[in-house]
Amino acid sequence: MLTTALRPRSILTLLVSLGLAVGFVLLSQWQLESSERARTVADPAKDVAVPLTEAAEAGAPVTAAQADQLVAVTGDYRDGSTLLVPGRLQDGTEGYWVVSALTVADSAGRWPDAAGELTVAVARGWTADPTAVPAEPEGRVGVVGRYLPAEGPVPGEDLPDGQVGTVSPAQLTNLWDAPLYAGFVAAFAENPASAPFQLREDGTLVADPALLSPQLSELEIDQQPTDESVNLLNLFYAVEWVVFAGFALYIWWRFVRDEWLREQHPEEYFYFEGEYYLDEASGRYYYYDPEAGEYYWFDDQPRDHPGDQPGEQPGDRARGAGAHDRTQDRTQDRTGAHHD
Repeated sequence: MLTTALRPRSILTLLVSLGLAVGFVLLSQWQLESSERARTVADPAKDVAVPLTEAAEAGAPVTAAQADQLVAVTGDYRDGSTLLVPGRLQDGTEGYWVVSALTVADSAGRWPDAAGELTVAVARGWTADPTAVPAEPEGRVGVVGRYLPAEGPVPGEDLPDGQVGTVSPAQLTNLWDAPLYAGFVAAFAENPASAPFQLREDGTLVADPALLSPQLSELEIDQQPTDESVNLLNLFYAVEWVVFAGFALYIWWRFVRDEWLREQHPEEYFYFEGEYYLDEASGRYYYYDPEAGEYYWFDDQPRDHPGDQPGEQPGDRARGAGAHDRTQDRTQDRTGAHHD
């Protein structure tokens, strides 16, 4: 069969099949890449701190591109502004977020509708004891944290004084009587403004950041949401294209195999409605062409009949051994279809 496979027509068919297979594999790769792009994963650029004034626009809602961005901001905590947000889990323990108002330094005029400097809500940390909440750090401070979109207000909750159900700037702006950024900052690190921000040279947070209030635990908030799932539909299509690539190669193999079998057993592939006969000496089949008046093998090569006598009918020698009856039965229902 190797000889058949090396023929020009077989090689041309192989090249076409390989071209199709390569195209199908590329389509499979495209589907795999599409399934990866469909995943919502963490953006490394959002773990590099930028100034709050660059990350967020005052007076505008938080966009998906702005949410979860690590920011650095300098300002002064407003004395007596601390509120608690209950029902917050930290390492499996339920406790409270400690939220305070930070007046952003040099923010006057950034929002024309706001009279004076802007304020941003800062979740300074987490505590399990609502009676042991430290006061706001004094003086100008630098805060590094993740800028998060506002939480929706929860009306009708019967909470003690000094507590709110969510971190909602729309609610806090009324409680603090100050213009607020639309989002809030979950603090990871605090330091006096005279000291540099707790950041590496590449802008990422240091390994062990510290808060100015050691009684509070640093919030553990990653980029949200982080979806690691794979689009199964794209994955199915990727597998399907690989199957098509294999099928393209199978078609070439079947083509070569059929060519080889046609040479080995031409009688199985011969489209001839008349009778054909068996030459017992060679085991090969042949037929008689009445128009040409000659015998032919099934490869269309003439067959000599030196032993035929005048008046002898075509195939008498083969029929003498019962071959004619067998071949006659095989050709009565022959339609030219392929037989494996």
